[in-house]
Order: sequence, then C-alpha cells, then structure tokens
Amino acid sequence: MPAVPSLPAAGCLPALRAATRAHHERLDRLIDLRRLRDARRYARVLQVLDGFLAAWEPCVTPALPPAWHAWLRQRSRRPFLQQDLRVLGLAAGAHPGAMSPFATAGAAWGSVYVIEGSALGGQAITRSLADAGLRPDRGAAYFHGWGTATGAMWKEVRTLLDQQLADPHILVQACEGACATFDALALHLEIALHERPPLA
Repeated sequence: MPAVPSLPAAGCLPALRAATRAHHERLDRLIDLRRLRDARRYARVLQVLDGFLAAWEPCVTPALPPAWHAWLRQRSRRPFLQQDLRVLGLAAGAHPGAMSPFATAGAAWGSVYVIEGSALGGQAITRSLADAGLRPDRGAAYFHGWGTATGAMWKEVRTLLDQQLADPHILVQACEGACATFDALALHLEIALHERPPLA
C-alpha cells in the first residue's frame, strides 16, 4: 500500500504527477513524437487510441458518481478520432477487450486525470504534426481536440480533481487508477506496434 500523501497547497496534481511519472514516460516513449509523423506509425497509434477509448469510456463512467456521467460524455474526444480515421481511410481501432473495472470513484478520477491531461499534451503534438501536413481537418482532429478551449477545460478538471480527491486516501486510489490507465494504454500500444521501449 503506497504511503498516504497529504494534499499540498498546490492541489492534488503534484502527487498524481509524481506517482505516474515512470508510467507516463513509458507511454511517451511509445508514442514517440519524432516518429509519429511517419504515416504508418501514425495510423497505428490512432487505431490504438480509438480501440482503447472504446473500451475505456464505458468502463470509467459507471465508477464515477452519476452526476458526472453527462459531463464525461460531453468531453469525449473519440468523435475526433473517428473523424481522423475516416479522413485517412483507416479502419476503426481493434477493441482491446474488457478493461478491469475501477473499484472506486477515486481510481476512476485518477484515470480521468490521464485522459483529460492527454488533451493538453495533444496541443504540442498538433504543432509537430502540422509540419507533416496533418491538420485538424486532415487527420489530426484528435490531437487538436478542443483547440484554444483546451487550457480552460484543463483548468476546470484541475479544480474538480482537487475537490474530488481532497481526502488523502482517495488520492492514493486516484494515483493507482492513473498508473493502471497509463499501463493499460502502453500495453495496447506495445502489442500493436510490436515494440517494448527500454526502462528509463
């Protein structure tokens, strides 16, 4: 059982970032921004993300309090992925199979942290993809996501996480859920790309 952190004045993000750092780095090495502009690799990554979100969304939603179900649905970026697949003439992503259910709402909020945080990271990826001719209307809608609204939407998520994870024991659950989410997506990518990056 991990040590129970106290919620710092800066909120819960420092604890989530510290707990997930190695897991996040593993995923970043698989995404590999330098090679993402290769058409074949980009196609496989999009398909993996589509298949993963197809499994993740119905898994995480029931674990959250019902009051947040509509909120989560409205923030789904899977329609952007489906648009990219259509534009690029790609098949839908393979479903990775049933995900392990989230045992607590805290773990589910930790998973939301991962997926919502990826929207912020997508803004940097979008700029890199533009150099390869991939733009929001030409196969890069998912990474572009909500565009200029992304920063404000992430600020909303940070505030919400600070409220939901104020109890240190729930924060531990969130850290575990976030690590599990990074690992599940990384495993799916390893299988699809036939790669296993070296440990940091």
